[in-house]
Order: sequence, then structure tokens, then C-alpha cells
Amino acid sequence: MVATKPHAVPKSKGGIDAEDARRRREASTIQIRKDKKEEGLQKRRRPAAAAAAAPYGGSSSSQPPQQARTATRSAEAPEPGLAETLKSLPEDVQLLNSDDRGQQLEACIRLRKLLSIERNPPIAEIIEAGVVPRLVQFLHCFDDPMLAFEAAWAVTNVASGTSEHTRVLLDNGAVPVLVQLALHEDSNLREQSMWALGNIAGDSPRCRDLVLSYGVVPRLLPQCESCEQPRAGTSAGPSHLSSHPHVYQPPPGGGQASLVAQPLLSAAPTMQRNATWLLSNLCRGKPPPRWALVEPTVPVLVRLLQRQTDDEVLTDACWAISYLSEPPERIAPLVEAGAILPLVALLSHTMPSVQTPALRAVGNIAAGTAAQAAALIAGGALGPLQRLLSTGKKELRKEAAWMLSNLTAGDREQVAAVCAAGVVPKLLDMAAHEEYEIKKEVVYALCNACCFGSAQIACGLAQLGIVVRLCDLLELPDASLLLAVLEALEALLRAGGDGFGINPHARLVDEAGGCEKIEALQMHENPEVFEKAQALLEAFFGADEDEEDPLTAPLATAEGFSFG
Repeated sequence: MVATKPHAVPKSKGGIDAEDARRRREASTIQIRKDKKEEGLQKRRRPAAAAAAAPYGGSSSSQPPQQARTATRSAEAPEPGLAETLKSLPEDVQLLNSDDRGQQLEACIRLRKLLSIERNPPIAEIIEAGVVPRLVQFLHCFDDPMLAFEAAWAVTNVASGTSEHTRVLLDNGAVPVLVQLALHEDSNLREQSMWALGNIAGDSPRCRDLVLSYGVVPRLLPQCESCEQPRAGTSAGPSHLSSHPHVYQPPPGGGQASLVAQPLLSAAPTMQRNATWLLSNLCRGKPPPRWALVEPTVPVLVRLLQRQTDDEVLTDACWAISYLSEPPERIAPLVEAGAILPLVALLSHTMPSVQTPALRAVGNIAAGTAAQAAALIAGGALGPLQRLLSTGKKELRKEAAWMLSNLTAGDREQVAAVCAAGVVPKLLDMAAHEEYEIKKEVVYALCNACCFGSAQIACGLAQLGIVVRLCDLLELPDASLLLAVLEALEALLRAGGDGFGINPHARLVDEAGGCEKIEALQMHENPEVFEKAQALLEAFFGADEDEEDPLTAPLATAEGFSFG
């Protein structure tokens, strides 16, 4: 067994470099980097409960049509007698194929009611009935907003199904006409078309790219900003994108429909919610969309973060920013557009649904260049992060620790700023008591601080008790995490040694039972772990050949030498 006497051996500082750390962080956090929304869905269905709010043919025609978007999804029970209801499907198809506009409208209403059933809507059965081509045909009825709206509603809920269901819409040419309808003068129809496009774009990167290819972004941006409400203390100012958007205007006296430039009237808040949600789906997915197609969204998204008070708009705008911040080379335009300050402010929002994507976005920025990470720190991100470490929401604690691990993997100035913010005691406590998935992120944050901070920082961390905590972690099952702990201990031991006398950090390791645990790691199945453990023991806990251990050296007495 290797001796465990604390012993200082001068040696050049080793360990991992920043790039290796970042690669390891990327691999170990793939679960929280995956492309998903914790608080939302890629696709949204318009439930049958919204029928009462339909803008055409109902007593509630003045109510915004998309109000049901925020209704509780589980509130509506499955419609009874679905099999019985489907018996009328052949009649619906016959009405749909008639030449009478009234019968066509009635058929569309019946079909969209079927498709709006909350649980297990009969999308496949309706597709098999062959109605999709006719529904898409009715989308071209620019001069009949009622018929086009009902057809768009039905198409929206078809697109809320599987990828196979969505493919039927693509094969029948639904996307280009829906993009055209995003310019229609009728706000209800315009809004419903955006909802349908959002479901299609949310299906897959291929569908997203198809929607983008038809030039939807220039049509969409004015809808995102049309109802801006400035936050207190800010000035909304005029929007250069909302002054003269193009909307559909039917020609005087009937005839062929055309698209002409018209000022956009004030839209309902639900219009802006739908538009921003569609925008977030256009930005999401891997591989990411072509930058040239989504770059115009950046200034609009930043203005939404700065001026909006609507929680749904803020949530989707933050998600869009978080999607645009990957890969890292796309971070610079976001920083230049002023995204950091509003994102940092939203970390203190009262709604976790807003905090979560804001935290994801700033976490991605923290993984960028040193200058971008420094801009986050200068923007005041550390204060909200410290508070998020104590939030009751597990995912927020996990991602706050992940972001801190990105910051502590930077340069010495970043590490010093994190430590000066007073987060280390909380991280040490979390490393002892948090559940494993969160603990991993916390441990990386602490280990990076040891490896990339100055010797002075390392000594300060040792005074706060990090050596004891790291020694407690030497029995972790994760080999990559174990290696990070060993590298952090190496950095602490080097910082504690001056080449003379006893290394105080080595004594702390010994007193915490770390030496025995490191010795046991020499039998670890991972070669990197046992090699690092062996190197630490030889460098900091091995006895000099020319020096006898006073615990084992013979004692001189009058009778000779005795051994203890």
C-alpha cells in the first residue's frame, strides 16, 4: 500500500484545459441540452370547446377565436358515441364535395368538430375519407373568409396529429396557401393559418424548412409586434416592421383575389401569441434552420423580451432565442442585438414557464466565448442564478448549476466573479444533499472553479470546505465525474504546496479520509480514473526515498533500536 503521509512535491501545474472541459460538459449535459420544451408542446390542437368562440356563425362572434388555446387541455371529456358520430362521415363528404357554398361550409364545420375532439380525434379516419384535398382547396377561397377559416381550423387539427398525418397536408399543397393566408385582411383567418403553420413547422426540421422556404418570416414578424405593450420604465417607440405589412385585400367589386400592401390594424393579443409561438417553432430543431432565413427574427425577438408583459409571448420568445443560440457561432448576433439584459431580467420572472427558456438561453450564451460569458456576468446574471439555486423547481436548479459550470469553465476572471457572488456555500450544500442529476451539475461547477481559478481562489475554496466535500464524492459511480473530482483535488493540492513543509490541502484530504478512497480508485475499471488516482498518490502522498517516516522508523534507546 502506498504511504499516506502528507508530502509536498513541487511539480508544474497540470490538469485539463478549457476546451477539454467544455467538450466534457457538452457530453455530460446532453439530456438538458436536448431540443424540447418543458412547459409546452410542439403542436397545439384547437379543441371543440373553442366552437363557442368561433368568429363565424355563432353568438360569440366578437370573442377572439384563439382564446381556447389557453384553456385547460383536459377539461373536455371524450365525445360520447364517436363510432356513431362517424356514421355521418359519408354524408359529410358528400356535402363537402357539393357545389353549394352553404353545404360546403356546413361540411367543414362538421369535420372540424370531429377533429376538435380532445382525446383521440379521428384524424386517420377523416384522412382516409379523402377530404384533405377538398379542405386545402377551400383554403384558396380568399373571397370567402368563413369557408376558408373553417377549412383552416380543420387543417390545423389534422396537422396536430402524427408526422404521417402532416405529410398528407404537405402532399396536397397546404403550406403555400397557408402562408398566403397569413397576409389575409381577416384577422381570424390570418391567426388560424399561423396556428396551422405552427403545427406543421413543429412536426420536424424538414417541415420547418419547407414552411421557411415559402417566405413566411417577413409575413410573420409584423404580427409578432403588432400588439406590443411596453414594460414599465421602457419606451416602445415605433416599430420599423409593423408600419406597412402586407395583408390580403379583396379587389373592389369581387373578382380574382389579390395581395396588396395595407397597414396592419391592431390585432388581438392571441394573434401575437400565435405568431410568436409559430416563430419559436421556425427556430427550433436540429440541424438548425438556415441562418439567413431566421436572422431577421433576432431584433424582433429582442424587442419582445424588452417590451412584452404577456407571459405566453415572453415564453415563446425566450424559447426562440434559446434555439437561435445553438450552435455557439450564432450567439454573437444575439448579444449584439442586446439580448443579454432582458434575458437576465427574465431570470427573475414570477413564472417558471418564462424563467426556464430564459435560463436555457443564457446558459447557451455562457457556453460561448469568454467575452460573451463576461457580458453575462456584467449584465448581472449571477444574482438571479444564485436565487434560482434555491427555487423549488428541480429543472431550474439543475440548469442554474449547469450554467454556473459553464461560467466556471472560463478564464480566471469569470471564476473569481462567480466565487465573489457568494454562490460557493450554496453549491457545497447542494453537492451534499441534492439528488444525483442536479448534484452532477453542481459538482462540475465546483470542479471547474478549482481547475480554472487562480491558486488564491483554490485556497479560498479550501477554506470554505471544498476539500471535504470533494473527498465525499470519491465514491461516485460516474467515471467522468470521478475524473473531474480527482482533477479538482489535484488543482487544490498544487495550490496548497509551496515546495516546503507540509501541504495544508494534503492534510485536509488525509483528515477527510480521501487518501484511502484515492487508494481504492487504483482498482477502478476505468483506466483514466486509476491512472489519475495513482498519479495523485505518488505526487502528493508518497514518502521520499531519503526520508524515513517517523511513524515507522526505529527509535534509538540505550538498549539499541526499537520499532513502534
